[in-house]
Order: sequence, then C-alpha cells, then structure tokens
Amino acid sequence: MGCGASVSLAVLFPLSYVGFLHIADHDGTDRNHPQSIQKRSIAAVVNNVLSVAITYFVLWQRNDSSPFRSMGFRPEGTLAAIVWPGILIGVLYTGQWVLLILDGQLRSMFSVNEWKVSLRQHTWIRDVIVGPVTEEITFRCCCVALLKDCVSPTMAIVAGPLPFACSHLHHIGDDRRRGYTWSQAVARRVFQLAYTYLFGAYATYLFLNSGHALAPIVTHAVCNCMGLPLFNEIGSFSKRWQRVLLWTAYASGMCGFVMLLGPLTRPELYQKW
Repeated sequence: MGCGASVSLAVLFPLSYVGFLHIADHDGTDRNHPQSIQKRSIAAVVNNVLSVAITYFVLWQRNDSSPFRSMGFRPEGTLAAIVWPGILIGVLYTGQWVLLILDGQLRSMFSVNEWKVSLRQHTWIRDVIVGPVTEEITFRCCCVALLKDCVSPTMAIVAGPLPFACSHLHHIGDDRRRGYTWSQAVARRVFQLAYTYLFGAYATYLFLNSGHALAPIVTHAVCNCMGLPLFNEIGSFSKRWQRVLLWTAYASGMCGFVMLLGPLTRPELYQKW
C-alpha cells in the first residue's frame, strides 16, 4: 500500500474514533454519566484494536520488519519514555505547582486517600487513564506511524494533529445537551481545538523523537490531570509577592521547558532503558 492509503487512513482513524464513541452512546446520555463513560471507553478500546490491526497490516505490506515497534510498542526505552517527558511537562507546569503550594492543595495531590477516591471516579479514570491511552494509540501510534514514512517530520508535526484537534468538535453536541447555546458550545470547542492542536503537535514531536508510545501517553495523562494554566487565579491572591512569584514561576516554567526540550528529547535517550 502506498502513501495515498496511509494518509487516507491517518484521516479516517480519528473520524472512526469519534464515530465509535457516538455509536456506543447513541441515546445522547450525558458524557459524564458512569454508563456513558463505560460504553464510550469500550468503544474507544474496540477502535484501538481495529486501528492497530489495520496499521500493522499496512506497515507489514510496506516490508516493515517490526510494525509494533514502528507504532511505539517496545520494551526498551520504557523507563526513559516515562521519566524524561514527565520531567519536561513537570517543568512546564512550574507555575501550577507554585499555585497549588500557595493554595495549600499540593498535599492532597499526593495523598493516598485522594488517589483512592480518584480511582473510584469514572470521570477521573476516563480523563487520566482511558482517554490518554486510547487517544494516543489512535492519533500517535497509528496515524503518525502511517505518516512518518510519507511526509517530513515537520509536516507530520504540523499537519498530523489536525484530525486529533478537530475530533474534539464532536463535544459540541454534548454541550448542547448540557444547556449551552450554539455560540457558547462552538466557542468552548474552538478554544479546545486550539490548545489540543498545540498539544497534538508536541505529542507528535515526542512520539517521533522517542519512538515510544508511553512518551505521549504519560504527557497526555499529566496534562489532563493538571489542566490549563490558571492565569485567571493569580489576581485572586491579595499579596503582591504572591502574584509576582506566580507570574515568575509560570514564566520560568515556560523558559525551562524550551531550554530542556532539545536535550531531553534526543532519540538516543530512548534506546536503552
């Protein structure tokens, strides 16, 4: 199979991922309802199985001697794929860590009891485990694996995340069912499209450099857990030194991330442990 088929599949897989979610939850149940989460999770896993099988076949047809490795499923580099991307995203969230310290909420994030509560919440399991794993398998392990031999790395990073970002527009229907107007729902999801595109570009870069599925999965999970930067909360702190500290922490985190991005994503770091 040629590059035309690969590019077509790279566009089709995100559409099928969203399609499976809607087929499994066709009655329009609130997406945060436990029954809806369970059905959508099963649909996402089924989609993963089909996408991986098709990608494997296409890569095998291209005489790829190890399709699973090309999709990022390999034992070597596992620890590195967790540690280095984890450090990178942790540095980026420096401002968020400082905000949690000032708010007195940091301790709860590392509380065993809080983790037990989270692991019993369907929404947490979806957002931090099922969502990152199934989305990255489809959008990175399958789509990027198909694209990387057909387009340049830059093109894969720039164009590859578009289907991933656009796939979030299907939540407009969920928002409408929750009472948002059309304009509110569209505005929410266009904003989500923008930041998921940026994340998708970074996740694709990580996947291409590390060659490991866990690098984007771990990063995705941390981002879903930490959320977007809470710049709007800085003004709620009454003391000037706190506000200065927070702005400095956010700026330092961004600068640190940029400085460490190259050194911590060198492919050779992900070849052994």
